[in-house]
Amino acid sequence: MRTYLHYSLILFFCTCFGLSTFAQGISMSPTRLFFTGNPGETVSQPVVLNNNSEVDYIFNINTKDWKREEDGNKVYFEPGTLENSNATWISTTESSVSLPAKSTKEIIITMKIPADASTSAVTNSMLFFTQIGKQKDKAELQNGIGIIALFEFGLHVYCTPPNNSTLSLEIMSIEEISDENTTSRKVAIGIENDGNVINDATVELEFTNTETGEEIKLEPINISMLPDTKQIVNFNVPEGLSGTYLGVAIVKMAGTNDLRVGEKTFAF
Repeated sequence: MRTYLHYSLILFFCTCFGLSTFAQGISMSPTRLFFTGNPGETVSQPVVLNNNSEVDYIFNINTKDWKREEDGNKVYFEPGTLENSNATWISTTESSVSLPAKSTKEIIITMKIPADASTSAVTNSMLFFTQIGKQKDKAELQNGIGIIALFEFGLHVYCTPPNNSTLSLEIMSIEEISDENTTSRKVAIGIENDGNVINDATVELEFTNTETGEEIKLEPINISMLPDTKQIVNFNVPEGLSGTYLGVAIVKMAGTNDLRVGEKTFAF
């Protein structure tokens, strides 16, 4: 969530995968665009916004750079800041979009790949649709009537060179983490994308008691990683777990039957 102080409005931020429907009745499909093309080419794809609510909305369109830290959190930057940014390559036919109640609108996203663009690096950015407050909302704020909650949602935009095709993740580490201030424990699995394409995967962790054979499977965690990045995936160890357990981490990559498996023995 990012908080904007303009007009003293609170702004809620949402991004997710696939078809996304927000609490305000707005849906977007898709929520990720995967472009591919050679330097000097111009490519386009559509995005569909649907307003199922009884309220008219207006959204401003803007871009940001972003990267994912090792803990999985996204950090945002001004467009064109990061080395592998494509934010300045993106354009839309209009800088804002009106979405009346019970309406659907298609927006064409165009990417002009520079002639000097890398032929090997995957680039990325985020296209934001930010709700614009109505004049009535601003008047209410000026009169001291409450706080107006606005929201924005993000469209992930990627560009992968045509010759990139290596899909690979590696398990780099499996470690137990304890919090000195609480009794909670976690198992941290370090993963690296050593391929050259965006990699969606599911990370699983299973415990087997080495004495009784008891098996415990934790809830899988979905990840999406850019090439040449690392991520730490944390699993909470169930409370009350005691004894010696074999922990098995399994990484299942989308689009392939290839697995990555790592093991470590834990004494809880």
